[in-house]
Amino acid sequence: MLDELDRELERRGHRFVRYADDCNIYVRSEKAGRRVMASLTRFIEGRLKLQIKRGEECPRPTVGPVVLGFTSRMTQASGGASPTRP
Repeated sequence: MLDELDRELERRGHRFVRYADDCNIYVRSEKAGRRVMASLTRFIEGRLKLQIKRGEECPRPTVGPVVLGFTSRMTQASGGASPTRP
């Protein structure tokens, strides 16, 4: 069922990571994050007939949170974020 969500995210050109029923979607700004969250909430609850747990969804910076056991941090050598074990 969540394969349809994966296809929709790919169709929209979003960068994302999904593991089981958890999904991280990467956008450039908090404003974009809120817009994408509202749009995907309508998609998930409307088309997929699934419920999103309120309070667990939140836009936040990509540097720092733990995703699948890794934390991202900025490095000068790579010029971007690189995954590290916490």
